[in-house]
Amino acid sequence: MNTKELYQIERIADETAVVFGTTYINPISYLPAIEEDLGKLGFSGQIVFDLLLSNGFRPNRFVEADVIEAKISRPSMRVVEISSLDETVIEKTYEFYKSHPNLVESNNILMEEEKYYLIHD
Repeated sequence: MNTKELYQIERIADETAVVFGTTYINPISYLPAIEEDLGKLGFSGQIVFDLLLSNGFRPNRFVEADVIEAKISRPSMRVVEISSLDETVIEKTYEFYKSHPNLVESNNILMEEEKYYLIHD
């Protein structure tokens, strides 16, 4: 499988981007490929990894990091609670899963009730 199929990056503001894992494989395992994509976007700012499809609705669902000239600062990476995220980021995550129901439905980590909530709520 091509690493580009394991995640999707969405820029939601000039200095904010979200990386969505698209399989159960944690996209943090592919930081060099993600940095390459961030370089194509000319991105610097804050990146949020939404690890829902690999971690489920656990406290470690979101990881945040600083990005400087497309390079992810490994020391800045930290798990963050959903309550500390900007409302725009939270809205974008729910929009993403509603618009990609196949990713949710094929996931083996989420419970059926959680899948329904993501797609239909």
